[in-house]
Amino acid sequence: MRIGSLGDIIFEVSPIGGRTVTPGQISRERKARFEEHKVVGALPRLEFLSPELATVGMPIHLRADMGVNPVREADRLSKLCKDGKVYRLIIAGWNFGYYAVESVQQDMRYTVGDKIFAVDVRVALKEYV
Repeated sequence: MRIGSLGDIIFEVSPIGGRTVTPGQISRERKARFEEHKVVGALPRLEFLSPELATVGMPIHLRADMGVNPVREADRLSKLCKDGKVYRLIIAGWNFGYYAVESVQQDMRYTVGDKIFAVDVRVALKEYV
């Protein structure tokens, strides 16, 4: 069952031992930009300038027993960052908008023999307007 996508990376769950690639959770942060003006003999005054670009963080756990090649999938995610392109992020039918992949962190902690069994990937996205 397809639950979302980031560019050509499809997030999906298969209940019968098939291919499973899903974010563990999604955190989205929205900030505002302010300027602080100093006032003699009084407290500073804040002036709202504009909203900041949103950021999204997604941990993705890739495991060989979930029907994926964890190294290949992690490399596909890294390529999104290396290419510097903008991709539409859709999760559970909700269009988050367009995002650039700002960073991809890979932790290859799980090995079986000489093969990598699982890769934990943390993807950081920045809104593109």
